[in-house]
Amino acid sequence: MRRSPLATRSRARQAQRGSAPLALLAVVTGLLVGAAAAPASAATLSGTGVRSNVTQLVRSTYPELPFGNVACPETVPKRAGTTFHCTVQLPGAFLVVDGTVTAGNGTVALTAAHAVLPKAQLEQFVAANASLPATVDCGPAPFRVARAGQVVACRAALADGTARTVELTVADTAGTVTITAVR
Repeated sequence: MRRSPLATRSRARQAQRGSAPLALLAVVTGLLVGAAAAPASAATLSGTGVRSNVTQLVRSTYPELPFGNVACPETVPKRAGTTFHCTVQLPGAFLVVDGTVTAGNGTVALTAAHAVLPKAQLEQFVAANASLPATVDCGPAPFRVARAGQVVACRAALADGTARTVELTVADTAGTVTITAVR
């Protein structure tokens, strides 16, 4: 059986995104949501303040990521341990940001439920792991949003004229991917 040129070197390799911030920060603590906008009452956090903090975090973490509306609950109880979810509208996808109130004063920790994967970096990873020069296409969107365990498919055109579909499995919200299949 002939072995795929992509499969020989890449099966066990993983890509970590290095210094580029690809996860919406594993955990961001110390955000005092009440400071961003006046709380709805002394016992709740304002949805406007929560949305503002999520917007600022997405904008600073992914400066080139176009996004639209940020939807969060209108109010969040200001009790330690309270959890909530916000949804960030991206072109063709949604990014879910989970929040947890960590203290009664309104301090919030935000975590990403998804990895945000720049298309260019996925394509570079696949091409770098091919045993032949390859032109790689991971789809039209400039970013892919995926949960841990989700498979992202890319198409690789190899220098010998063959083409392969390369499946990348997302390992975590930090954007670590592994080539798990070449077809």
